[in-house]
Amino acid sequence: MKHIGAALFVFSLCLTAMAQDKAAQLTPLPPKPTCVIILKNGACADLWRNYNQAVAQRLAEEIKMYANRQAELASSQATTPLQQHIADLTRLTNDEQAQIKSLQDQMQAESAAALQAKADAHTEGIQKGIVYGAGGTLLLVGVIFGIRKMTAGFTVVKKEHAKAASA
Repeated sequence: MKHIGAALFVFSLCLTAMAQDKAAQLTPLPPKPTCVIILKNGACADLWRNYNQAVAQRLAEEIKMYANRQAELASSQATTPLQQHIADLTRLTNDEQAQIKSLQDQMQAESAAALQAKADAHTEGIQKGIVYGAGGTLLLVGVIFGIRKMTAGFTVVKKEHAKAASA
């Protein structure tokens, strides 16, 4: 019993700082019995048995907390390079997304400019077509009037045998 108490005291000193923030989770220790055990199943023996059981349970909980803390420290030390790598990859991803956004904006601007140029070319083609069509129509009307003017002095004379044949 003295060995358990001494081991608990030494180990408790090591774990006191860690256990203070988690003390609410640890099994409460009953007061240490002051009686001396005479019989194995007397009231004093029950007090000592309960006390030793609580001490053992508390020691197991403190050991578990210590092991968890050590595992947490080892895990954090092992994950630090990974976290740095993740941060670098995140930064790279953000840079690439910004570049993609910039390229998409540039493509949209170029597409809008190309559509505007196409619309302008279409409008210019329609305007030229109207001018050429109107000019061609005026030229054709001029040629028709010119031919009529030139042929206005001609008269058509009917032949007499065509008259006789019809009579």
